[in-house]
Amino acid sequence: MCGIHASISTRGLQSPSEELKHLLCCRGPDHTGQSYVEVTPQNGISYWISAMSTVLALRGNHVTVQPFVNPSNGSILCWNGEAWKIGSNSIEGNDGQLLFDLLMRASSTQKCAAESIVAILNILQTISGPFAFVFVDKIHSQIYFGRDCLGRRSLLYKIDGDSHTLHLSSVADPTSGPWLEVEADAIYQLSCDGGVGWEPGSSTDGLLSTPFASISKHLWDNPTSGSSVCSPFLLSNLSDS
Repeated sequence: MCGIHASISTRGLQSPSEELKHLLCCRGPDHTGQSYVEVTPQNGISYWISAMSTVLALRGNHVTVQPFVNPSNGSILCWNGEAWKIGSNSIEGNDGQLLFDLLMRASSTQKCAAESIVAILNILQTISGPFAFVFVDKIHSQIYFGRDCLGRRSLLYKIDGDSHTLHLSSVADPTSGPWLEVEADAIYQLSCDGGVGWEPGSSTDGLLSTPFASISKHLWDNPTSGSSVCSPFLLSNLSDS
C-alpha cells in the first residue's frame, strides 16, 4: 500500500502538514518523493501543484521512485494501485511507469487539448485493477484524479477556501478539518484554463462546486472510451485484490 498527496492552489505552493506527511510515510516507508510544478494557461491564472508519493516496495530489491515526473515538460503522476492490464497492454515491469508512459504519449504536443483529453480518458478508462491516482498534464493544463469504480484504493479531498487550495490524499489529517471521499463513480478532470462555459461556483455537487477551479467528471461507463474499467476481467479478479 502506497500513499499519494497533491495540492492544487491559486495562492502559491501548499505542502501537506507534518502530521499528514507522517501518515503518508506510514503507508509507504521505503521511499518518499515530492515534486512541484506551476501551470499557467492562456487565461493567466497560475496554479501551483505540490505532489507527494510514498512507496511500499513489496517485490524485489528495487524501489521505483515516485512521483513519476517528465523532466522535459513537467507532467506528474502520483499512482497508488495495481494495474493488471491497461487496455490491450499487458503489464511488464512497473505498472505505474507503464501508465505514465502511455499518458505522456496521449498528452503529446502534437495533439490539441481536446484530442489529448479523449486520448487520456481512453487510457484511464481501461485500467483493470484497484487504484487511485493524480495525473498533472502540464502540456494541456489539465489535472485528472480518481480511483477505480469499486473504490478499492482510498482517495480523499479537502477544499480550503482561505488558501484557494484543493487537497487530495490517500489519508486524512484529522487535525486539519473535515475530509471527504472522492466518489468512485468517475474520473475527475480539473481544467486550469477554466474550460468552456464554466462559471465559478455554478454547481452544488461536492468537488464540482470548488470555487477556484473548473472540475468536471467522466463516468466510468462514459461511451467516449468504448470500454469500461468495470470489465469482466476486473470483476473476475476481485478475489485476488
